[in-house]
Amino acid sequence: MAITREFICVMIIALMGATGCAPEPEEGEFDAALIEGAVEDAVWAFHAADTQMNAEAVISLMWPEFSMLADGTRVTYDDAVAGSRSFMASLELFHTQWTDLQINVLDDKHAISTFLFRDSIRTKSGDLIQAQGPNSFVWEKREGEWRVLYADADHYPVGQ
Repeated sequence: MAITREFICVMIIALMGATGCAPEPEEGEFDAALIEGAVEDAVWAFHAADTQMNAEAVISLMWPEFSMLADGTRVTYDDAVAGSRSFMASLELFHTQWTDLQINVLDDKHAISTFLFRDSIRTKSGDLIQAQGPNSFVWEKREGEWRVLYADADHYPVGQ
């Protein structure tokens, strides 16, 4: 069997792929599965911050240009920062289930995550707050870090 130039090229490409040294995607191309995994990690970091009632961790996952539409009310970054701190400080327990997570990769720096939530929250004063609904996050990557740029959430009574 004669070793041809094409055979050598195929073997080099195969070895590069097997050793993790595959060529970088061309400009304008991106690895959607890799981005999806990174955004999913960020989503679950946000979930952990909520359930740990850690306002600073929640804030650290939002870009300063963050805005939100919550139950039809526009919320700015400053509103979200102040609201997160006061809300988390008022809680005894924050239990939330996030289901039906879907991540849509838009490009190498943007993705949208959507999920359904079901919250059961107990305040320090003993009130029980239960709600469910849809949530969307628009994620943006800057300098290797994924944070939320925009969010939308609608809260409905549990059972409706």
